Amino acid sequence: MPNKPTSKRTSKSSRRKTQQQTHWTKHWLTRIIVALITAALVSHYWPQLRSLTDISKYSSVRAINGTAELQIALARAGFSPGSIDGASGAQTQAALLAYQTSQGLPRSGIFDPDTAQFLQIQEPVFTTRRLGTEDFAAIGPKPQSWRGRSELDRMHYNSLLEMVAEQAQCDPDYITELNPSINWHQLAAGDSVRIPNVPPFRVQPAAGYVQITLAKRTLRVFSADHRLLFHCPVSIARRVDKRPSGELRVKVRVDQPNYTFNPAILTSTAQREGITQKFMIQPGPNNPVGTVWIGLNLPSYGIHGTPEPEKVGRTESSGCFRLANWNAQTLLDAVHVDMPIYIQP
Repeated sequence: MPNKPTSKRTSKSSRRKTQQQTHWTKHWLTRIIVALITAALVSHYWPQLRSLTDISKYSSVRAINGTAELQIALARAGFSPGSIDGASGAQTQAALLAYQTSQGLPRSGIFDPDTAQFLQIQEPVFTTRRLGTEDFAAIGPKPQSWRGRSELDRMHYNSLLEMVAEQAQCDPDYITELNPSINWHQLAAGDSVRIPNVPPFRVQPAAGYVQITLAKRTLRVFSADHRLLFHCPVSIARRVDKRPSGELRVKVRVDQPNYTFNPAILTSTAQREGITQKFMIQPGPNNPVGTVWIGLNLPSYGIHGTPEPEKVGRTESSGCFRLANWNAQTLLDAVHVDMPIYIQP
């Protein structure tokens, strides 16, 4: 006849085994949860982590020397002076004011000692861009007529100089100053050009709303708690009655949009070229709306890029808000459908 103590020992062994299994299950569940949380955090903060990696590539940080370096430092920080040209002007001053505002500095609008302590330049300031066969494939002539443009498969860059300048956020004249010995009509794959080292800017943390100030011709992105995150110049409508005001909303976001020529809107051009029907122009950097279309909840109005970034904020549009393509790309990444856009006088 079995002893009762043996039954108790078996019961205790079984409980220990169950406890070990429960402990093992909890251990792996905890590890899985931690892994999922870590993955989510890395995904959310990847732009900041990547920017830290990019910063580590720079060999040193030093004081800014000259207007070009000031413009480059501002553009890197998300306060675009428009096309970098090495010349101090209203757009550089506006970018500097925006930077001072974001840092809680005295808003002098000049590169004063207080600002110089915060805003410095990281080496390398300039870099070498090697031209590849794909760069030459991205070049194509721009027909003078709108109908001719509709026959192209893509609205390419018109020249290597235009392409290099836009991709470096520069005025073409400044690129030629940096490369005085280059004949831009005799370049070949494998040749190199000198450009400012300005990587694309991405807004972080998440944007809450956009503010456009018509009188100053500026566009600014703010966080939900009203921190200034991004600034750039903007072109506004030529006619005052075409300038919207108040609160608008983002209705659609389009990367690499096409463009529909509507003779009912561009009446003078349509009459001059004898155009009576709508037609489409394919995407590309020289598309009439550039590389980005952010449609607003006001029919036919949007924020978009442009084929001539060096003219942004200096010339006027037919009604929409026009940005340099690189700033339009930054804004596209920052906004979402139904985000408020506040238009101020």
